Amino acid sequence: MIIHTKEEYTTDILVIGGGIAAVFAATRASKNKTNVIVVDKGSIGRSGQTPFASAMAVFDEELGHKRDEWHRIVEENSKKLNNPAYLDSYMDYSKEIYKDLESWKATDVGFGGVLRKKLLEDKNIKIIERTMITTLLEENNVVTGAVGFSLDSEKAIVIKAKSVILCTGAGGFKPNGFQVSSLTFDGDAMAYKIGAKISGKEFVDTHDNDPDSPAYCWGQWQGMWSMGLPKLTEGPMEGGGQALDLTGALAAHKGLIPVEMPRPDGPPLGKGDGKQGPPNGERSDRPQGPPGGKEDREGDHPKGGHPEHPIGGASAGLSVHKAEGLFPSDNKCATSIKGLYAAGDCLSSMLVGPIYNGVGGFSVMGSAVQGAVAGEASAKYVKNKIIKNISDEKITNSIIEMFEPLNYEKGYSPGWVEHLIQGVLTPYYVLYIKEKNRLESALTMVEFYREHFVPRLKAKDLHDLRKAHEVKNMLLNAEMKLRSSLFRTESRGNHYREDYPESDDKNWLAWVVIKRNNKGEMELEKFNRDDYKKMIKS
Repeated sequence: MIIHTKEEYTTDILVIGGGIAAVFAATRASKNKTNVIVVDKGSIGRSGQTPFASAMAVFDEELGHKRDEWHRIVEENSKKLNNPAYLDSYMDYSKEIYKDLESWKATDVGFGGVLRKKLLEDKNIKIIERTMITTLLEENNVVTGAVGFSLDSEKAIVIKAKSVILCTGAGGFKPNGFQVSSLTFDGDAMAYKIGAKISGKEFVDTHDNDPDSPAYCWGQWQGMWSMGLPKLTEGPMEGGGQALDLTGALAAHKGLIPVEMPRPDGPPLGKGDGKQGPPNGERSDRPQGPPGGKEDREGDHPKGGHPEHPIGGASAGLSVHKAEGLFPSDNKCATSIKGLYAAGDCLSSMLVGPIYNGVGGFSVMGSAVQGAVAGEASAKYVKNKIIKNISDEKITNSIIEMFEPLNYEKGYSPGWVEHLIQGVLTPYYVLYIKEKNRLESALTMVEFYREHFVPRLKAKDLHDLRKAHEVKNMLLNAEMKLRSSLFRTESRGNHYREDYPESDDKNWLAWVVIKRNNKGEMELEKFNRDDYKKMIKS
């Protein structure tokens, strides 16, 4: 049995996450005179996809922007499945959010450090970094806090709170070609387990990468580190703009483009000397890393932007920005669990619908806006509230379960199971070009992994323990993605069913909502877009 220590905290509002959504959730909650704890498994301001943010689109009527026009363009581009309530929030807040960032001097290169400093200087905000939250605490459908562990010592962290805001980002299957390897759907998984509704899992992100070095994430995306957060004022583009769609996957399915890397050339025939390896043990065909202290690798890799001949799957497992995550119960980032809010890429706000189209700068600004909205709503919710009692037994059981992989002498490596997940879910013909039999085949394997490997995951240290929990979360989300893809019997945006290739407006102007039933099983249901509009107005 692992011997651990325990630290307990109490606060008004707990924010889980460290990106720009978390920063605005915390600062707006603090501004409304509440005490806040911000917890992240990385470092504040440098977490998730925030370090790669490169622009922020601002709605400004003084520049001639018109609400009706933005609504019309985004609805047309989104195949009629965006959520106009969250576009309204975006237009309400984006101008003041950018003014805040300018006043903090957080729009230049290195803004992540500025965001972190902003929280450190706020007397109402406490930061806990390098701590992975694994469990949300709940009593009678009301969130009461969370449990996690430090990545630096065998220490359980228990935080009791009146409200929790999830800013945990989206997730992927730890692909090498895009900057999402730290994002493993942690918020979705924790919330689902206490009964929260989840949505948007059938829509896929289609970022690609340089085929010469598809696992060299820094090569293609490094340019974003030198951009800061410039303001974009053009607004959404007519006709879809630069849509990240399924064109590449469809071409691969038709055999029109290569789907694998060419092998390296061998030595000229007849030139071998019979020895193993190159002279002196050196690899003459291996690219060398940059000299010490040099920022960018030399060579022909682009410094950011789109590769000339891309290869797909760079962001395997990721959904469209703002599409997947907790399903909102109103237009203020609330969820189906009382006191639990979500913001940014872990909220299924459907800001731009099922395809990220022609709206550059919406992603990072959308996260900041939703963080601010959630922070204000949560601060209003906690007024005159007390922290609900939660039994010591429930907390103790959560801690025991959390540390369990450290207690096994034998078991399965989380890294190995991670590779199995990638092998089943990454191929283009599973989640990009979908078909019933292939989806069911993948689901069979995911269910086997969940039932056979998860109970026997072994962690040799705290790094492995983190990976064990990430693997559990990835497997749960793999099941969500496969089941929701089977459930939506049409094609729309970045969801393409080979066996249902057309869009079906009569039956599918709706979101697929996932929840856990009383038996612990995954249930799926439709939620019509028009019903959501009625709910917001009521």
